[in-house]
Amino acid sequence: MSELTDKQCALMILLSLQERGARRRDGKALTRARFSKLTLKRLCQRQTLSPAWIDRVNEELMRAGWVLIDVGTTYGAIKVNVVENWPRAISKNLQTELAQVKSRTFEFDRHENLLSKEAWETTTHLRGRNMNRSETTEE
Repeated sequence: MSELTDKQCALMILLSLQERGARRRDGKALTRARFSKLTLKRLCQRQTLSPAWIDRVNEELMRAGWVLIDVGTTYGAIKVNVVENWPRAISKNLQTELAQVKSRTFEFDRHENLLSKEAWETTTHLRGRNMNRSETTEE
């Protein structure tokens, strides 16, 4: 089996996205999709999928406005313009915490709950930062 070029791989991925979009019943534009590792290997006639390969294929996919991401158990394809419209997370509002990190006084252990999936299954994490600040000032 001869490997496809990065451009050919991108074209096969885009063809698959086009086909999936055509099967949507709601008439909405396809903005995201997932691919199993096996599907990507089949589409691109590859034995392995390395991060370097993903980067090279993304160079081609980005010309069409798509990006491929590895999420561990599967791969996601996302329209770039959709991501550009997501809310932005910024460091500006974490100046106190960044200063503590720099001075090595930041207490990472107090925030370990953020590493669990359960912390992100509800919207309570959105209030967590303010709650932590009030807890800190009460102590």
